[in-house]
Amino acid sequence: MAGVSCTPISLDQLLAAREARSYQQQLWLTRWEQTLISTTLVWPGEVKDTPESRAVMVAANEALTALIATNGWEIIRHDARHFVTGPESFWSVSAPASQVKKATIHLEESHPLGRLWDIDVFCPDTGLLSRTSVGENKRRCFICDEPAHVCSRMRRHSLHALQAVMGDMIDDYFCHQK
Repeated sequence: MAGVSCTPISLDQLLAAREARSYQQQLWLTRWEQTLISTTLVWPGEVKDTPESRAVMVAANEALTALIATNGWEIIRHDARHFVTGPESFWSVSAPASQVKKATIHLEESHPLGRLWDIDVFCPDTGLLSRTSVGENKRRCFICDEPAHVCSRMRRHSLHALQAVMGDMIDDYFCHQK
């Protein structure tokens, strides 16, 4: 895949990317004054820009396009980018943020690759919507189904175990797409 870096990133690069993404999110919310969908990947490890991560993001963008069309939401703007720190995608849509959040949670939980997507939804008036703010449970770990933030914070699963499960999910999905 052309342009894929497959380069390990530093913590400083990761933090700078988060800061830049936050800046872009605020810019989009201010400029278009619409619900914002900001998508990244759950991609543990130092290498974030790989052929696999790009393919997983393409699948996320396709699923989000279908979700938006199914719900009849108007796309104000969409942008997808690839960085050494991983792919990102932004959508500005004309729809109630809480409705979008509920639909994207369902998508994360029902799509075969959805557990690898981190889909954040922002309201132009109130900011980031949490799962609990729309009456949903927190994200679950894709290995043991415990709360993901607990497993992450405690480093309950090795990087190798996480990558093995992710690899199986990705292989299963793309093998069945052909």
